[in-house]
Amino acid sequence: MFKSQILGGKLDTRRVVLLAILVALQLVLARFAIPLVIFRISFGFIVTALMGWWFGPLWAGIAAVIGDLINSLMIGVPGGYFPGFTLSAFLGAFIYGCYFYRQKITWLRVILAVLTVVLFVNLFLNSWWVAILSHTPITYHLGARAIGEIVTLIVHPIVLYAVMHFDPIVRLKNRL
Repeated sequence: MFKSQILGGKLDTRRVVLLAILVALQLVLARFAIPLVIFRISFGFIVTALMGWWFGPLWAGIAAVIGDLINSLMIGVPGGYFPGFTLSAFLGAFIYGCYFYRQKITWLRVILAVLTVVLFVNLFLNSWWVAILSHTPITYHLGARAIGEIVTLIVHPIVLYAVMHFDPIVRLKNRL
């Protein structure tokens, strides 16, 4: 039971292609971020959550790593590649998979998943990675990032719940 919950289903050709399409979509959506003063709003989290919901924690995490590597090494990111952010990508997708894979999508489940990702991955780990890269105290980054993450805690659950209950998305998930 636990093994199938973590590993997810077997990947046949159709599911591999869908996972690759989701990785590509994640890269595209991440490019169309809305830059604000302190942070930017990106919609790549939607695809990350869908990968976790449809494929399970492990496959979603692996896909997120592949997406992060493509984004960092081929497309390029400011400051260059840093493996800590790849770990964050894996953990974010893995956490969404743990909350959503083979589970009924409820408001509580969505809120808890977003809360876990935002507090542990986005706020703590990503602040730590930036502190390491910039040689500055993590407390500086925690404070600066906390403001943006408060907005994330409000917006992400609403968007995810709406997307995960959108009829075409539900029908596609049921065909997997």
